[in-house]
Amino acid sequence: MLKMQFFKDIKNVVILTLVVLFFIGIPHENGRFILWVLSGVLTAVLVDAVIHRLIRHSWDFPKSAIISGLIVSGVLSFDESFWLIFVFSSLAIISKYIIRLHKKHFLNPANMALFIATLFHFPLTWILESNRYVLILAGLYFVYRLKKWGQVIGFIAVFSALMFIDGAHPFNMISWFFVFIMLIEPKTSGFGFVRGIVFGLIAGIVSFLILTFFPQYDFFVVGLFIANLCNPVLDHWENKRKPQLH
Repeated sequence: MLKMQFFKDIKNVVILTLVVLFFIGIPHENGRFILWVLSGVLTAVLVDAVIHRLIRHSWDFPKSAIISGLIVSGVLSFDESFWLIFVFSSLAIISKYIIRLHKKHFLNPANMALFIATLFHFPLTWILESNRYVLILAGLYFVYRLKKWGQVIGFIAVFSALMFIDGAHPFNMISWFFVFIMLIEPKTSGFGFVRGIVFGLIAGIVSFLILTFFPQYDFFVVGLFIANLCNPVLDHWENKRKPQLH
């Protein structure tokens, strides 16, 4: 019964997948990588718990902060100074509480922190993309559970098409960690198949443009950031579209 309850919460499954990827990556890295990831997770959890306490006057165990901490520490290069993981893990959580519209955050918290990192040219190495088979198998399950087929199809279709036109092989470039962990984040990628397609198209087009014209920045992170910025417009469009469907 407890096992069933554990797997019913998609956050638990995402955390488990990220932890598996973390352990797969350990043999290829060093002890600093372990401390780096643990520092990122603990920072995110503590910052989220304290802010939640200050705002809502109650303590909460923030599973989403664990995910954000794992993503930030698993993408940002662990060869950088340790103070950076504290800063960027904190930024991820703080952005969730500050940058809001209609009392909801619309920017992927971890991606927001990574966007600032790439903007200031801190290297992103995507270490947690340690096993594509685990990512694809778990990712397809996440997409099924979260009903995020539109986002994935839209992104892969347009990014692949543009890469083919440019003479490159898209599947040598696509980050499955990005597609199945970051792109489909439940609260900031929108709901509905058509809206998801549009969201994925925006992320894919911007990613290709950044890769082509501004390769000094991480194209996936920037692509998702711009798609997230479009969320208020996409939500407004979706709300206007719904009455016309009935």
